Amino acid sequence: MQQSVVPAIRIKSFKAGAAFYKKLGFEEQWRHQFGPNFPIFASVRCDAMEIFLTEHTGDCAFGALVHFYVHDVDARHERFQAQGVAVAEPPSNSISPDMRHMIVVDPDGNRLSFITRQEKVA
Repeated sequence: MQQSVVPAIRIKSFKAGAAFYKKLGFEEQWRHQFGPNFPIFASVRCDAMEIFLTEHTGDCAFGALVHFYVHDVDARHERFQAQGVAVAEPPSNSISPDMRHMIVVDPDGNRLSFITRQEKVA
């Protein structure tokens, strides 16, 4: 059985948050709202990566750190730049020689770390 974990990320505005995550390649899967003017709870997905975006104050706090494993962090960096996404930390091997990563910060201060595992160099 494959394990699946879906982190929830606190956002102030679903409209602004969804627009930002769309630039990262995430598409809305579904959303839930108890009624007009109530907070939104939604699922967004990019490839096999799914996250929940929540406006609900009790779900979690701002300032999350979520790690995403991706096939090629450098190619993703180029796509983010083409979309006008500010990258807080461009791709580097500062974690370890066999892990390349970059950090993006969303409008609500949540940090998103994109990581590519590389072959170990002998």
